[in-house]
Amino acid sequence: MNLEFSGAPEIPAPRAKVWTRLMDPNFVAASAPGVESVEAVDPAHFKVISGLGVGAIKVKFKLDVELFDIVDGERLKMRAQGKAPGSAVDVISAVQLEDTPAGGTRLHWVAKSEVSGTVASVGARLLEGTARRLTEQFWTDFARRVGTG
Repeated sequence: MNLEFSGAPEIPAPRAKVWTRLMDPNFVAASAPGVESVEAVDPAHFKVISGLGVGAIKVKFKLDVELFDIVDGERLKMRAQGKAPGSAVDVISAVQLEDTPAGGTRLHWVAKSEVSGTVASVGARLLEGTARRLTEQFWTDFARRVGTG
């Protein structure tokens, strides 16, 4: 099952601060629902363990995360691939930052994911609703924490 989401929240913080937080895997993980651990392999590669519940199905994904196409202070792409018992996920995300007239930062993001196995079997509506809710929760929390921290 393929899913795609996008958004462009405005963060009341300068672009340099948003970029610094975006490149900090522990800061990012603290906003991500279900993330249990993050291990940096190098500055652009991470091992992540994340739990996910969709309806009655609860799984724990082991993810390999890679940052690439990085233009410092402007944009990056991220790929997360992982497996859980009976399920798999492959996510590609793109993030681009731009200054706002008020001195904040507009964070444009797009995420495309392919989900297969048991998690995908719950049905498109339930999976899409859960994925949308978790994605929006992540970006809302990330923006709030950057803007206040």
